[in-house]
Amino acid sequence: MKQFINQINKWYDKFNKLNEWVIIFLMSAMCVDLLAQVGARYLFQHPLTWSEELARYMFVWIALLGSAWCGRGHIHVRMTVVTGMLPKSVERIVQIIVSITIAATCFILLPNAYKIFLSQSKLKAVTLGISLGIEYIAAPVGIFMMAIQWTVDALYAIFDWPGYQARYVKEEQ
Repeated sequence: MKQFINQINKWYDKFNKLNEWVIIFLMSAMCVDLLAQVGARYLFQHPLTWSEELARYMFVWIALLGSAWCGRGHIHVRMTVVTGMLPKSVERIVQIIVSITIAATCFILLPNAYKIFLSQSKLKAVTLGISLGIEYIAAPVGIFMMAIQWTVDALYAIFDWPGYQARYVKEEQ
């Protein structure tokens, strides 16, 4: 079982690095897109009709891919005031419960996110003229990535496999 999870973890590490580069690309592209919109509006008095919709598409992808990326390194927003006062063994149990809860929630949300994607993919974006599915597929993709991440995290915490503390539990600065 541990070898299987290690394989998933190695694959997910590579995929997460790709995810990081996609997020960087999308952030850069969104900045260029919005800068072009501002330039077109104020310099040429002719705003671009499609740039805000394109920025929205990119923002949705950034938010959902970023959620999975943040979960990978436990760099998401969290409250450590209470858990920091707990003994390490209890803190580990709380982490296991949190990981299982987040993973289960993601797996519960996944089918509904996919249904919404299917219903919206039949529609076209107003200004871009492309399928809204490009925007809405971000939800199942991001949720699936989060579900895998938190499942692996829970298994590492449950079995206390070597490297878990160094990899996932960051000491507060």
